[in-house]
Amino acid sequence: MRALAGVACTALLAACASSGSGARPSGGTRVSGGTATIALTPTDSVFNWIFPLLNFNNDTSANVTYSEYLMWRPLYWFGSPGHVGVNESESLADPVTVNTYAGKTVATIQLKPYRWSDGQPVTSRDVQFWINLLRVGKTSFWGYKPGEFPDNVSSMSILGPSRFSLTFDHPYSAEWLYNQLGLIIPLPQRAWDKESANGPVGNYDMTPAGATKVVNFLLAQNKIVSAYATSPLWQVVDGPWKLSGYAPATGDATYVRNRRYSGPATGSLHAIRILSYTSDTSEFNQLLSAGGVDYGYVPYNDAAQVSRVTSDGYSVDAWPAWGIDYVFLNFASGPAGAKFRQLYVRQAMQRLINQTGYIRSFLGGYAYPTYGPVPLRPASDFVSPQENQNPYPYDPAAALSLLSTHGWKIVPRGTDTCVRPGSGASQCGAGIASAAKLSFSLVYASGTLGDQEEVATLQSSFAQAGIKVTTSSGPFATVAGEMTSDCTKPSCWQMGFVGEAWVFDPGYNEPDGAILFASSGPSNLGSYSDPRADDLLGALGSGGTPALYAYQNYLAQQLPGLWMPQTDFQISAISARLRGALPQDPLDNIYPENWYLVK
Repeated sequence: MRALAGVACTALLAACASSGSGARPSGGTRVSGGTATIALTPTDSVFNWIFPLLNFNNDTSANVTYSEYLMWRPLYWFGSPGHVGVNESESLADPVTVNTYAGKTVATIQLKPYRWSDGQPVTSRDVQFWINLLRVGKTSFWGYKPGEFPDNVSSMSILGPSRFSLTFDHPYSAEWLYNQLGLIIPLPQRAWDKESANGPVGNYDMTPAGATKVVNFLLAQNKIVSAYATSPLWQVVDGPWKLSGYAPATGDATYVRNRRYSGPATGSLHAIRILSYTSDTSEFNQLLSAGGVDYGYVPYNDAAQVSRVTSDGYSVDAWPAWGIDYVFLNFASGPAGAKFRQLYVRQAMQRLINQTGYIRSFLGGYAYPTYGPVPLRPASDFVSPQENQNPYPYDPAAALSLLSTHGWKIVPRGTDTCVRPGSGASQCGAGIASAAKLSFSLVYASGTLGDQEEVATLQSSFAQAGIKVTTSSGPFATVAGEMTSDCTKPSCWQMGFVGEAWVFDPGYNEPDGAILFASSGPSNLGSYSDPRADDLLGALGSGGTPALYAYQNYLAQQLPGLWMPQTDFQISAISARLRGALPQDPLDNIYPENWYLVK
């Protein structure tokens, strides 16, 4: 889960357009070499973790998009400029061959002829090394869900130096299986299979005890941030870039091209510098300074100044995110949870959310609506025809009707009261007492005007129907830390909004929402639980597209949260001297190996 900045662009919509506001430059003479500078947003965080066995708390853009994936490639790559899904050209292996029989699935994989930067080939043994380390370190790995990879792998067979098979303990479709295979990151076994810095390389990972010692050694090395750019361990990479400089105090990093990179690369840059910023203001000031930033962003609160940026020769383009946004509801939170568990209450609240209006008025066009658990943009075969239609368009009259017909006395601008308690069709619902008030608290992440405007409008719109919402705010880390699952005390959070619920990166081919909405999902912060939803989620592995459609159609109707507009990653500003960076990848990947400078 990653929070994104909101947008402030209410009175100056002409300056904001999600399709891009600057003409893409052409012409110029291509330069061989050179360095491009990339700016990270504050919500990207800072580069502070180098070992690819990345834990959930450090699963940030800075640690994945702008570091790990530059140096170590996953077995299968997802996303490409303007598109989602498997990217065969960027993957380390050929398309998987899947055979299902006797309740099992065998995935046979042929590696492409990639090499490590030390000249050694990327082999099946390197894949095995990763799996062995993951088995003993899985509980802290960001992509782990109990029962799935690597738990569902019953065996691995090495069929040759560059060919292997994995046997899974359930029947799976190829589309969904890619989500599992995409978690594999081959690691240089010949360089990293060590138990100590001065110890020899061996095959320690082949036993759980030995693998645990290797993981502990690598995690210890990961903590030595001062050695990120100098340790021989981290210099063995199979990605297009090698770390050559790192500033622990700021997280700023410099990478040079890996001359032994085996994948596609059409650019000619020699180096890239990735800079972290503590504020949008400092980044924007440097963006506008001569030669300050080649690939940066316009802060959403400065979107009205897009014309100033384009007049300096930048191309300005929205960077759409393949994600969904929603207000989190705490279904476990005492009396509030009892109300949230009534579908008609959730439906009434959703009817009071004007997503189109928010996008137009507060988000400046740099967003698109969320209608269910699968992102609507970019257009893909993953989205069902039904989810493309809003099941709950803005309709205050329909919201009032739902509440009144279920036993609530409507008090516009006041607080509705339950006057017909009970579980009947025309009563308030189980767990809701007579004279109960329809009131909730909402905590949201502060710091961006767009988010504040959305929350204020939500509060006002709910009040029209007599739903009283009391708001409070705090820094993202504080709010996210408060939104724990299974929180049942009266003091627990009831509703939460962080400006960005979920982006399906890294590691997603098919947008499986089990991590979010399954009863046991590790990121199911609101403790949503629906047996039918669990059954549909459980069918995704083997059911293919029909199962994906059935799941998303059901959840779109059931409202595990209140759907909100999905904002773009950022408003990118790209220097006229930098080419090859557009269009952008909706899975938040960058491809600087394809960039080049002109003069």
